[in-house]
Amino acid sequence: MGQRTLLRGLTLAVAAVLPLYGPTAVQAAQAAESAAAAAVAVCGHTSAQPTLQQGSTGDPAVEAQCELNLATKPSQYTPIAADGSFGPATETRVEEFQRCAGLDADGVLGPQTWAALNTWAAQPHTCATQGTPGTVQAAVCGHTDTRPSLRKGAKGTEVEEAQCRLNLAMEPFHYPPLTIDGDFGGGTESRVIEFQHCANLGADGVVGPNTWAKLVDWSSRQAYCTPPRPAGHPVDGLDTAKYQHPGGAPIDWKAVRASGAEFATVKATRGLNVTDEYLATDLPAARAAGLAVAPYHFYTGTAAGTGAAQADRFIAAVQATGYTGQRAGDLPPVFDLERMDDGTGRCPTYGTVADARAWLDKVEAAFGRTPIIYTQKSFLDDCLGSTTAFARYPLQLADYRQSITQPPVPNGSTTWAMWQYTDAALFPGIKAPATADVFNGTQADLDRLANR
Repeated sequence: MGQRTLLRGLTLAVAAVLPLYGPTAVQAAQAAESAAAAAVAVCGHTSAQPTLQQGSTGDPAVEAQCELNLATKPSQYTPIAADGSFGPATETRVEEFQRCAGLDADGVLGPQTWAALNTWAAQPHTCATQGTPGTVQAAVCGHTDTRPSLRKGAKGTEVEEAQCRLNLAMEPFHYPPLTIDGDFGGGTESRVIEFQHCANLGADGVVGPNTWAKLVDWSSRQAYCTPPRPAGHPVDGLDTAKYQHPGGAPIDWKAVRASGAEFATVKATRGLNVTDEYLATDLPAARAAGLAVAPYHFYTGTAAGTGAAQADRFIAAVQATGYTGQRAGDLPPVFDLERMDDGTGRCPTYGTVADARAWLDKVEAAFGRTPIIYTQKSFLDDCLGSTTAFARYPLQLADYRQSITQPPVPNGSTTWAMWQYTDAALFPGIKAPATADVFNGTQADLDRLANR
């Protein structure tokens, strides 16, 4: 699991999302102080951020209008015209944004409002109150009205327009906004493909006439591409490690739980010498917030016969957090059995069925629970000879393909317990994408597995 290297596909996360409320006036003031020296052209027009009010014109006004659209659409506000003319509609939208961000609603774009606007336009936030449908505008990004066919390698204003409209068309809690830089690279191509899937278009990654038409439509009104989640599996979960703590940011587990997540697996250890630095806080906090929780171990297989020693390290680390496997809310421990996490995608050099079983047997004896194995059929086929040795264990299977309705199960197994279907979920309370799962069963089934 670590950064979860298995099959990184195009499908992005689905997780229930509750509002992330705006900062208080004090927080906004602090944001203004920190951002004043580093103004950002989120929409790509200009980083100049003079004080603007009704009657202002020019590139700063276009930038402000575009950023207002990005910042307020998650709260169901219809985009306003990004035409560079600061009229009554722009003033009203500034006031609405200021109320969202906990600022004085005077309709003037000063330093504090600019700072908050830069943040809200670049990261998903929602207001405590929602907007109402308004008149659809033709110009919502303000770059260009030309619509040439664009593909990977293209550069320029038209690419900026496409990137901006993609940000307005894709639900930002699940699709992290693109940088609007006019460079049509792999990230932009992937986002175009994701949009084309949502819009039922041919998914070729090229912004041609049909894609432009849908993109202009969806970005100009209250419409979002929300990625599909696996149907028929209503119980949601997630997986976390140090990567979900960018810059040391804590996870607000109460917010995660309030978003609808029911279970979590938390990284405990890796190999023989790594204990995740957030295990001691995340595992108890997730459980205290009401989630069913499991610690997981990333098996390395970089030396022969280390499975038992890796188990010893895992057992000691999770017992230190209070995990016993037997308390209400404790899910079975998870054994992460996958390809090497060094970026090569190779099979573990010394990984064997016997060594994996050594870990599984020792951990099962320590906690009295049959461990869950996190893996993938293709890994067992390619790296462990299509073994059926793990058929008795519950499975957490990783497969990010949008084209499937069930993850393929390994030889000898007949079902799965959890399906990790994305590596890019954005949850309230977490400041980085996380992997997301669904549970193969009812809430009552999960409760039983979690001793509840």
